[in-house]
Amino acid sequence: MKRSFSLLLAITASALFAEPVTIETISIVEAQDSADFFMDESNRTAQVFTQKSIASLGSQAKMNPYSVISFSPSVNFTPVDQAGSNEPSFHDPIRIRGKSQSGPGGVFMLNGLPVSSNPGGGKQMVDMENIGSINLYKGYLEVDKNLGFSSLIGKVDLNILPPASTGKSTISQSFGTESFERTFLRFDSGKMGDFSTFGSFSYLSNDKYKGEGDLERINGMFGLAYQPNDALKTEFYAIYNSDDHHNYNSLTYAEAQDLDTYFDKDYATAQPTASNDVNYYDWNKQSFDTIALLGNLEYRLGSNDVLSLKPYYKKDEGDYWYSSIKADPAKNRVVDWYMDHDLFGAVAAYEHTFSDMAKTKIGYWYHRQLPPGPPYNQSKYRVVDGELVFDGYAVLADNDYHTLQAPFVKLYGENGRFDYAAGIQYQSFGLGSLTSYTNGTSSSTSMDYDTAIAEGTIDPWASVKEHTFHTFLPSLYLGYQATDDTTVYIDYTRTYGFDVNLFPTYIKNRDKFVSKGVTLQTLWDELELETSDNIDLGFKTMVGAITLNPNLFVSFVKNKQANIYDPEYGVNYPANMGDALGYGAELSAYGPILDNLELIIGLSYNRYAFSENFQSSPTSTVQTDGNQLPDAPKVMAKAALAYQYDNWTFTPSVQYTSSRYGDVLNTQKIDAFTLVNLDIAYRPYEFLGTKNAKLHIGLTNLTDEKYIATINTPDNVLSASTTDATFQTGAPFGAYFGIELKF
Repeated sequence: MKRSFSLLLAITASALFAEPVTIETISIVEAQDSADFFMDESNRTAQVFTQKSIASLGSQAKMNPYSVISFSPSVNFTPVDQAGSNEPSFHDPIRIRGKSQSGPGGVFMLNGLPVSSNPGGGKQMVDMENIGSINLYKGYLEVDKNLGFSSLIGKVDLNILPPASTGKSTISQSFGTESFERTFLRFDSGKMGDFSTFGSFSYLSNDKYKGEGDLERINGMFGLAYQPNDALKTEFYAIYNSDDHHNYNSLTYAEAQDLDTYFDKDYATAQPTASNDVNYYDWNKQSFDTIALLGNLEYRLGSNDVLSLKPYYKKDEGDYWYSSIKADPAKNRVVDWYMDHDLFGAVAAYEHTFSDMAKTKIGYWYHRQLPPGPPYNQSKYRVVDGELVFDGYAVLADNDYHTLQAPFVKLYGENGRFDYAAGIQYQSFGLGSLTSYTNGTSSSTSMDYDTAIAEGTIDPWASVKEHTFHTFLPSLYLGYQATDDTTVYIDYTRTYGFDVNLFPTYIKNRDKFVSKGVTLQTLWDELELETSDNIDLGFKTMVGAITLNPNLFVSFVKNKQANIYDPEYGVNYPANMGDALGYGAELSAYGPILDNLELIIGLSYNRYAFSENFQSSPTSTVQTDGNQLPDAPKVMAKAALAYQYDNWTFTPSVQYTSSRYGDVLNTQKIDAFTLVNLDIAYRPYEFLGTKNAKLHIGLTNLTDEKYIATINTPDNVLSASTTDATFQTGAPFGAYFGIELKF
């Protein structure tokens, strides 16, 4: 049910009690922001997007950091709607240098901690107004950032804006196309003795741009800092997120080739009456509640020694409903994928400085994460006379925690014109045991999960013990300052990941595996951790005030999952047996052209493909060697300008994405597209006694282009005839208006 929030009372109260402030210089940025409009150069190994970038490059929903970093070279992220929502729930639709995230690991971190995961909720659990900057790690990833269930494509690290030292408040309200509405409030207490704190709240609602359904999201956040002296620093953050939204239907490849006809295709708005007709919008939705807690404790033993402890916890619970459509309509079902899982861990470290040339950091990371990933509770429903009737379980299992732990050490420093960092992490990656009760469930099985498990029968064919990988994850960075304005660098990092597709594939094809005498444990024992050895070579130089950063990169991927035919067992299954090669070139440029004109440009060329062919049946081989992997554009170009005239700031932006494929055989080609947006901001000198006020207009997809935003398909499907690829359209033209007041 839609809710509307009025800001009149809050604005009036703030205006009554606030002292008028005369502003000498009006600009789009606040005093604490960095000098450049878009980027911050303080981090040598990451691209850092400032609050200015977040404000002007992110979507009007201000809930998805990927919309900001999409202006970096080789980052492919196009949300399915202008609210910036991810779709569907079970993976992050982002690729970096062609690679997609694997397994139930999230791409983004908070304050360097891996609190995000997939599938489930919490993908937009932080409002961008609460983020001070975003660090993007694409190639080089230091050992103390190489965390989480997966790091294959890199990491997006969100740095939380801590409690302010002075009391202040921010109030914003925005409206727009498709009944878009968003309210955001943040109040900072300022220093209260040794303490400071803030609290924030946001509410967002938006109708789908096609079909029936909507999005409703509520966020709450609390931050507390305690610093009694220069030696001790503590921070604590608590986050709450509620996300309810209806999913968009997707297109087949044939439909994606005729967007004039099928662009507006979506689920049926009327509840069907025919048996096994599952095409209904309210049976395709998701609802999750998420909480996250994270802290930071730092203690300086002296000028050269620092101890730190960073604990974290996340829990999310909810349902992902979707229609499962088969070739035989009698087998069509509606599936409720219920998820109730948590993750927790901590990073402990000790840092010591011997000299500028020799600084050390030694630490230990511990992480436990409960599935799904793979799923454990998927109930299915038949449609009878238009109503859902319980029909047993698609998956019923009892899964144990995945456990990751790793000691790490890093040595870094500077010597003359050289700076370096070398580190290594020894990781123990434990996949939790899994006990399956799926076989034999039916409509007579209890709908209560705990009862179904207690009364169920263990399936020894589909149950497995814990499986642990051990691997070294090294990293190395070497930079040389050739001139005052030019630095040449080379770096190397090994990243890792793991897909959890084997169990659901086995459950789906259990009869075939059993007929061949193949247990899941047999295949489970042969699993390997996927790794990627990444090398970058580039330089940064200044041309006037513009920073240019050309870069060459290559990734050697081992044990990439592919759905191969195994002649020993006579079956097809997802196996970690593939080698892949990624390489390309990037150019990033950013900085002020004139005093009132700044830019950011990202150009990239990416090749990412299997480097071998695979056997797909007893008599055939799939020609995959050299074929671009699905949803990985070879060429991307992005640019934005920020022009400031008096109190006005105009930020036009453009993003070009080349053609992509929906299958690894490269037979399903999707056309290139270009998106043009315009952001306009006006800052009045005085408004209701505020310290800073901004009126904002956002115009998205100005040309109203029809395009495919996301291709939903795994990399491991090797047959065009059996591909599960679906294609989701992107949002049409949108217009948004907002006001932000700071007191």
